[in-house]
Amino acid sequence: MINVALGGATGKMGRTVCDIIQKSKDMRLVGAMIAPTEEMFGKEIYPGIIAKGQDSLDEVLENADVYVDITAPQAAANIITKIPAKGVNIVLGTTAIPDDVIKRMKEEIAKNNTSAVHSANFAVGVNVFWKMCEVLSASLDGYDIEVIEAHHNQKMDAPSGTAMEAVKRMMRTTGIDTVTYGREGLTGARKREIGVHSIRGGDIVGDHTVIFVGSGERIELKHSMGSRDALAKGFIESIRWVNGKKDGKVHDLNEVIGL
Repeated sequence: MINVALGGATGKMGRTVCDIIQKSKDMRLVGAMIAPTEEMFGKEIYPGIIAKGQDSLDEVLENADVYVDITAPQAAANIITKIPAKGVNIVLGTTAIPDDVIKRMKEEIAKNNTSAVHSANFAVGVNVFWKMCEVLSASLDGYDIEVIEAHHNQKMDAPSGTAMEAVKRMMRTTGIDTVTYGREGLTGARKREIGVHSIRGGDIVGDHTVIFVGSGERIELKHSMGSRDALAKGFIESIRWVNGKKDGKVHDLNEVIGL
């Protein structure tokens, strides 16, 4: 039995993952963490599971084998470097965490010989989407590249972590080192850049489109998320994959799904 603690347990994604864990035969929820400002703070959110805060980290992780973080950038940054010392493995899905915090987390994982899975998106299709971004950008030399992402009106960060992962991969394959976020006014002729645009509205789960524009032709690569179940599947598979692994490394979803 895999014992799982989850940060962000009452968020949209957190609830979905917790519900699956509760119904699974090979794992169980043993701890839940949410912000003190949330309505369910200090209350029983599942049988025997009281939602606690970061000041109760030791209690939340007391019986955990794997900690899943689906919180917010600052909340994750506050604790993610402390978890390896507890001997608990990590599945990290929170985006926009500062690079220096991720670096310290990796150092702590190596030091304590624990393991983690870290991805900007846990949907299998998104990881294939990223791979295709690499293939197309490497193959379409000189094409202009634009990235458009759309999410619900409650999303806290922009651009999305998924969009920025695509951008980072295409920067590596093309050598482009300039990213332009939106355009306004007299911008002049387009530079050698990757353009990134964010849309926020309604209940959009997540849409990502990359447009490659050449002379007289255009290729559009698009991934649309119709349900958070696709993300939840990746989280659940990552929990199973990382459980018991003690190699001092941070892995990505490509390794989990064998891509």
